[in-house]
Formats: sequence, C-alpha cells, structure tokens
Amino acid sequence: MKQHRARVAAAIGFVAVAQSSVHRISRGKEQVLRVLRSRKRWVAATVGVAVTGTFAAVALGSGSVFFTSTPLVTANLDNTVQLNSDRIKLQTKDPTVVRVATVVFGAGGSSGWHHHPGFVIVSVKSGSVTVWGSDCSQTTYGAGSAFVESGDDPGQVTSVGGATNYVTYVVPNVDPLVFRIDDNPPPCATP
Repeated sequence: MKQHRARVAAAIGFVAVAQSSVHRISRGKEQVLRVLRSRKRWVAATVGVAVTGTFAAVALGSGSVFFTSTPLVTANLDNTVQLNSDRIKLQTKDPTVVRVATVVFGAGGSSGWHHHPGFVIVSVKSGSVTVWGSDCSQTTYGAGSAFVESGDDPGQVTSVGGATNYVTYVVPNVDPLVFRIDDNPPPCATP
C-alpha cells in the first residue's frame, strides 16, 4: 500500500511538474504570439499606408484641386480632314475623337500639371485662368478669351477667383481613349 501511495504521489508530482511546465510553455508561447500579432499589425498598417499613398498619388496626379470637368458630348470624326479656309488650317491624318466639356475651377483651383494628346481649345466663359508653361511662364486669360494647349510638355491651369470654361479636345481615336496625361511638376515648380 505504501508503495502504491508513493507511486501515486510520484505520479501526482510528475503531473504537477508536467502541468507547471506546460503552463510555463504556454506563457512563453503566449508572449511569442503577442509579439507576432503585434508585428502583423505593424506590417498590415505599413502596407495599408503604402497602398493608400500609392492610390492617392495615382488618383491625384500632380495635385488638381477645386477642378471639375464634365463632358457634354464626345463624337468620332472618322474621316481625315484637310481644311484650309480663310487663313485657318486643320488637318488630321487618322480618325480622331472630339469632346466638348465644361471645366469649372473653384477659387484657388488648379488643374495640376498635365498635357494632352492632340490639342485642346479652351474658351473662358467667366472668371479668369492662368496658364503655366513648363518653364513656369504664366499667361492670364479672362472671360471671352481663348487659348490652345498642345504638345508633350507639362502645363497647368490655375484660377485665383474661380472660372468656367468650355473645352474642346481633339485627340487620336485610340483604345482606350486618352484626353489628359498627368505629369510631375517641372523643376521650376518644385520647391
């Protein structure tokens, strides 16, 4: 009987030792899991910030603000055009697309730095806009004025007090259609 009690006591002691060891291992594992969870949270937060920043950069381009463009009509000009009338020339070598849009600038608005395939004719209906060239030269146009944007150099249009414009885009008929290409600011425009 004494042997049996000794065996039982030894077994209980072993179980107690085994349980306390398991408990210590569990605490250690728990601490490791806490660290891993914390790392996962940091990695997830870092990835989230990076992805958000990337989408924001893509979405915003070079920073258009208080600027909306509303297409009124888009039409295909499937025939090539060769016009020379009253000292005005217009020539297309391939089919093009013509879009007319209303572009509204709020006070302090900016188109952001960009360029257009083909060309754009802008008529200022109200307010005034300032056109910035890639060399940071500026020309201001008021209501009743018009200007043309073309070429691959970046430019931007701003308005101090707000403006409404009618814009006619003439662009190559390609798939997908592209009316505007966002650009980084030129060196003269970066602080």
